[in-house]
Amino acid sequence: MKHAVLFSLLGALALTGPAYADDWAVSAIKHKNKGAYDAFFGFYYKFATNGAVVGCDGKNTRKSGLSSGDDITLQLDNSDNSLVDPECLPRIGDEVWGMVYIDRGFGFSQAMNTQSCRKDGAKFYYHPDAGTVVVQTKGTTTSNNRCRINQKGGVKYPPPE
Repeated sequence: MKHAVLFSLLGALALTGPAYADDWAVSAIKHKNKGAYDAFFGFYYKFATNGAVVGCDGKNTRKSGLSSGDDITLQLDNSDNSLVDPECLPRIGDEVWGMVYIDRGFGFSQAMNTQSCRKDGAKFYYHPDAGTVVVQTKGTTTSNNRCRINQKGGVKYPPPE
């Protein structure tokens, strides 16, 4: 009897279709470092056209090496010169997300603890007329340091024309 109820429930869920993501338009990404460590902050974007992923890591952003309590805002159109690499410019509709590189005492290196700000559920897409997504990290270099989304920017994607 239990199996029949379980299969009925699973069948009903399958018929309802997939759950759609919570999509937001953003023009900037802000990282607040509330952790007991220094951190570098960068972002990734995924081309809407072909799905290729481009990484603009902490070496490609100005004011990297954030001490505990510091924050940085990256304007994704580079209007504030927050990006060192002019190739790190997403196009309208490209998915974007932050990446935190937590310094374990060696400066920026590939051996750093990395925490992606890309989460299941909420997805963020670049649009110049949108808001700022705010993410934060806290904890220590080894525990409770995951990236958390604090504010989604307030503009649903796609934004109204």
